[in-house]
Amino acid sequence: MNCSFSHFLVGFTTESRRLPLGIDIEIKMSKSIKLLSLQYNQINESDTFSSGDIVEGRVVLEVIKEIKVKSFFVKLTGDAHVSWTEGSGDDETSYSDHERYFKLKQYFIQESSKKDGPVISPGCHVFPFRFQLPQQDMPPSFKGLHGWVKYVLTVKLSRPWKSTSAAQTELNFVLRNYGTNDHLLQPQSGTEDKKIKLFGSGKMSLAVKAEKTGYMQGETIRVFVDIDNSSSRNVRLKYSLKQLQTFIAGKSTNRGFKYIVKETRDRIPSGEKSKFIVDIKLPHDLTVTFENCRILKVQYELKVYLDVSFASDPEVKFPVVILPAEQQCPPWQGPPGGFQPYPPPQPNLVPYPGELPPPPAGLYHNLYNPTVLPYPGAAAGVYPNPHAIQPGFLLAPSAPVYDPNQSTKESTPNVPY
Repeated sequence: MNCSFSHFLVGFTTESRRLPLGIDIEIKMSKSIKLLSLQYNQINESDTFSSGDIVEGRVVLEVIKEIKVKSFFVKLTGDAHVSWTEGSGDDETSYSDHERYFKLKQYFIQESSKKDGPVISPGCHVFPFRFQLPQQDMPPSFKGLHGWVKYVLTVKLSRPWKSTSAAQTELNFVLRNYGTNDHLLQPQSGTEDKKIKLFGSGKMSLAVKAEKTGYMQGETIRVFVDIDNSSSRNVRLKYSLKQLQTFIAGKSTNRGFKYIVKETRDRIPSGEKSKFIVDIKLPHDLTVTFENCRILKVQYELKVYLDVSFASDPEVKFPVVILPAEQQCPPWQGPPGGFQPYPPPQPNLVPYPGELPPPPAGLYHNLYNPTVLPYPGAAAGVYPNPHAIQPGFLLAPSAPVYDPNQSTKESTPNVPY
């Protein structure tokens, strides 16, 4: 019995591809198992998920010859992890920490202590699954210099005296836009004066105003700059938007950063006054500000300054809060709390050309019977974040708290997302 699949993988490698109805991760197996395919349905064009969303899909197993199964399940986990080392040789010290938000598991075949475990016959078999992401305050997916936040969907098939077959894929978890706190709409302003004592004389003044503190992904930050160069030196206007990453392991902290924008503007000659409007277009996929993770935080800093040769630069710094774009946040699916009833399998569960044949008669009727299967997550261990804000009290990110003059150890600016 063959499936109408387009096999494009070799050996034991895994790869994902986009489908009209979902995402598919395939792993081509060995002698007994020809294919183990993990698929989930996209719920929006940006392929993102948020708290309370439903994650559903199916596992497709193609078996060449009869196999005995020890256990067969799919799980969904949410975790944050940080790790780094300092020093070298005998003085090298490693730091790490981990935070788990949840672990949900749905068994297709429960693990049994019996010697003769369940048997799956040759052919193609479809196993639907359905989870609901916890409705709690969790950080978005993120990959930084010394840590990450991941939401991973994994399928595992264990057989007696055989290596475990597995496939997994990451979900892109984003924060919802719960509205903007009033203080994020308040304008920001700052001034800085500098006297020139070396290679010149006089003074210069820098005044900066920003329309607000909080901005959505894809929005434009508008800044008004007023410069009075009453010195004998020529200066240039510069500005930058920097992503600040903080990694925490116990009492140790490591910081990294990444420039989102760094530009040089016009020259302001000696004795002149100038006014500028600076527009910074934010990327639509820019990681939002989050401080709801105990071990990893992402904040942003806007800096406007005057480049003065052979002297310290006068500068004004503002905290900037990046909020989720509204278009990325579809309505919650289903009523709050608990899991939704298990859906019966549909004939088009596998969106490949052609159709899969129905499951062989007499083979694990209960695997396809929604009245027999436990609700998704019923056999799971659920580990809520002890620091999570409970449903009904989800807040928009607050303005980041930091001291721009604080001396910190910053890592290389080339931080990957």
